[in-house]
Amino acid sequence: MSTYNTVIHPELESIVNFAPTLKKLVNSDVALVISDCEKIVYQMFSHEINFGDINNNKLTEQDPMYTVIRTKKVQVMDVPKEMYGVPFRGAIAPITSNTGEVIGSISLNTSLRNQTHLIEVAEQFTMSSEEVQASTDELSNTANELLKYMKDLSNAQAEMLKQVENSSKMLEMINNVAKNTRILGFNAGIEAARSGEHGKGFSVVAKEITKLADLSAQSVKEIRQLMDLLKTRVEQVKDIVNETNGISNQQFDSINEISSAMHNLTSVAEEIELLAKKL
Repeated sequence: MSTYNTVIHPELESIVNFAPTLKKLVNSDVALVISDCEKIVYQMFSHEINFGDINNNKLTEQDPMYTVIRTKKVQVMDVPKEMYGVPFRGAIAPITSNTGEVIGSISLNTSLRNQTHLIEVAEQFTMSSEEVQASTDELSNTANELLKYMKDLSNAQAEMLKQVENSSKMLEMINNVAKNTRILGFNAGIEAARSGEHGKGFSVVAKEITKLADLSAQSVKEIRQLMDLLKTRVEQVKDIVNETNGISNQQFDSINEISSAMHNLTSVAEEIELLAKKL
């Protein structure tokens, strides 16, 4: 939509007549506004930007077009969507006659809706990436702690297996003592029998020694069975620990890769946000 219904400077009028062509030459959908030194003389809306009927509106000292006319300097500003329902960037330039006199101003206004939406998406993406990054870092720390714990568990298991082997050696020694004690009791029984009546008391002691040796041997046998079972369980734990340790290593490496990827993704999101703001 365009409006033009006032008498203006001839040179300004030629620019007004050229305005539709100028709008076509701009490679975007722009709203175009032209003023003389006192009021708005022409307006052409875009698909998104509509200022309403501002034709013949007088310029005030607060109006950017008034400032441009007075200072003879180009002014560029970003207008938030709260003012006209859509954010846009306005570029205002003074219009001068052939004699160098300022006879008005022209404003080209481009919608920033897509840019604003892109910035919002980029900001949300950056926030989400940072949240995921924080969670990934926390998971990485947890995985690292788990890895340390599994290493400590593996060391404890190895130490336990070593103690089981040492216990087996001790049982072997006790078993040898029991065998020797049994032999000693057997020999004592023989000597008691040779002594006749005088060796009866010694014979009782010899029997008790033999009985003690048999009990010790039986206890050693039972303990050995328990130790063998414990060793089997420790070996099973060792296999589980090794397997879990391998999984923990893989998990730690995978989480580190994810963490690195998230760092890169966050950097890309921040770059997108910066680029969007520069559009």
